[in-house]
Amino acid sequence: MTTPVLHVALAFSPDHQVPVGRLALDGNVVVFEYDGAFAASGLSLNPAFGAIGPGLLHPRDPRAFRGLHGVFADSLPDAWGELLLERRLRSAGVPITSLTVLDRLALVGRRGRGALVYEPADDDTAATGEVDLNRLAQDVVEVLEGHESAVLRELERLAGSSGGARPKVQVALDDSGRARADDGDALPLGFTSWIVKFRGNVDRVDIGPLETGYAEAARRAGIDMPRTRLISASGGPGYFATERFDRTPEGRRLHMLSIAGMLDADWSVPSIDYETLLDAVRGATRDERAVLQMYRRMVFNVLAVNRDDHTKQHALLLDRDGAWRLSPAYDLTLASGPGNEHYLTVNGRGRDVTRRDLLAVADAQSISPRRASAIIDEVATAVKELSSIASDFGVTRATLGEMRHATAGQLSLLAASATKKPH
Repeated sequence: MTTPVLHVALAFSPDHQVPVGRLALDGNVVVFEYDGAFAASGLSLNPAFGAIGPGLLHPRDPRAFRGLHGVFADSLPDAWGELLLERRLRSAGVPITSLTVLDRLALVGRRGRGALVYEPADDDTAATGEVDLNRLAQDVVEVLEGHESAVLRELERLAGSSGGARPKVQVALDDSGRARADDGDALPLGFTSWIVKFRGNVDRVDIGPLETGYAEAARRAGIDMPRTRLISASGGPGYFATERFDRTPEGRRLHMLSIAGMLDADWSVPSIDYETLLDAVRGATRDERAVLQMYRRMVFNVLAVNRDDHTKQHALLLDRDGAWRLSPAYDLTLASGPGNEHYLTVNGRGRDVTRRDLLAVADAQSISPRRASAIIDEVATAVKELSSIASDFGVTRATLGEMRHATAGQLSLLAASATKKPH
């Protein structure tokens, strides 16, 4: 397949679609041209792009996202979606290396995260009907073990372009836990859009309960979280589910932009610090409450030892009103990070972060010592409850022991480096 040009739009709802522009290949680099009317919409694709005008817009770092702009690269699937696509194309005799980056976006079509849609779409048929999560979990195991599953296409459609390495599906759930395909149209009464994660072949056996426990602890720490739940599994510890925050209960779509996409920064390489992240949030939202919320998340990631905190794990949202805001937090869990360090450094440190380091970042962001200390203490209180919370969700004794050791070490370091509290 060859896709010479793709038209891009923001589809906030079936009756509210805003043409954005078009993408085309120029050698190995994708160039973007705005639709002439987009400037009048009052919207923005990326607050870091600057003024909307005529001419071709090139990626700031073509090496970061296969020659693509970060905002559009956000629409592409990550490891799990790539695996499904590769398996399906291989079974059809099509080498995945023959796909251009525009071909990949055409395969996403209207099924991507956020509100961006791409036309013409290639095979944009959505999955429909009821979904058996236990059966899908078994199908996932077969795919990960290298078996050619008859449901590859169904898994691919349900995966959409959701990010991350974990196997997952995008479905509609009701309060009783019934699941059906989220086909992008109006959902039946009582259903909302969720992402359900399954265990990957390198994940802990209790990854579902673990992530559920972290979500609850983060909520108690004052972090803005989407609704989450642990869905019971036949013969297993359960599946973690999180309500999609790029969809509203009324069925509208929100434009979602990761910080990696905003900055055109390769998320897989540790390259920026939390101060840069906080600056990006302030510049995009112009809201000091969002900066304080992001600071709180930094403290939680440090104290709860979530070192998988790269720039794709933080995002902004844009509704049709044109205002940028910080998305809820997501993908929080016990994670060692590259070389047992955080992707994002804290006052220059990737590990062994002290209270002084946390306060130094606050000072650089003009957050008062009193406010920063209150946030640190509130988060520390929630993290101290983490093992009890996780135990209630069914996390194994082995994982609880590892979690207690990791968080106790960080909390002890925090206490040992404490300064006098501000008056």
